[in-house]
Amino acid sequence: MKKTFNLRTWIVLGLVASQLASSAEAAQGRRRTQSTSEPISNAYGDRPDPLLSYTHRLPSPFTLPAGRLIFGTEVALGLTNFLQVGTNILRDFYKIYNANAKVSLLEFPRFAMGASVGFEYFNLNDIDRTNPDAQVTSWLPGLVFTFIVIPRVSFGLGGNLNYSDIKISSGNTVTSGYQRGAQAEADISWAYNPPSGNRLVSNVLSAGVSYDFTYKIAGYGISHHWPGFQLGIHYYPNATQYRVQPILAGGGVFDF
Repeated sequence: MKKTFNLRTWIVLGLVASQLASSAEAAQGRRRTQSTSEPISNAYGDRPDPLLSYTHRLPSPFTLPAGRLIFGTEVALGLTNFLQVGTNILRDFYKIYNANAKVSLLEFPRFAMGASVGFEYFNLNDIDRTNPDAQVTSWLPGLVFTFIVIPRVSFGLGGNLNYSDIKISSGNTVTSGYQRGAQAEADISWAYNPPSGNRLVSNVLSAGVSYDFTYKIAGYGISHHWPGFQLGIHYYPNATQYRVQPILAGGGVFDF
């Protein structure tokens, strides 16, 4: 029987959403104390055009400021102003243990680029009992680029390679939407209403398409950014199980 979006996912999302709500309320209080001469963009700080940091599923080309922690389906911490580390907690929950590090390489008014490296460990048998009992360790170096195409519209392009200790044949194993191999993705984001108050960017609608070359899995999805957090889904129609991937990010922000 094919597994989809089951009870464990809803439990995790419920806990995360409750934390995001309380954190977002506290963040709004902090924002009201800020001077309008210091524009607020998002968790990544003030940028020449913060729309460059709004993507669907691609990582932002920017890094978090030093000492800033954000959480949702992804937890990340800024170690320095140019280096952050993180993990996707939903993928960890489904026994696809992962970690990532990211650096910001270039930043211009209409273009930004970042580089990342991911680590992944799982057992194929944990995905499905019909799979062989094989432990997989992978390193996933990648790049992401975002451009301002026209005012209030940005385009993102990115992907990663997959260096694994074993070769996996996608036709002979049960696949999960939580797996990550060598993949590419393109995103587009639209800031559809004008900025207001001391915000440089307000509400943003994002969409993206992806393809995993290792597991032969295509995906597409849509998400929405409010001031403070993002909510969306990414759907993998040809994954064997866990085809619907939730996106909940950015609402929980703590500064140490």
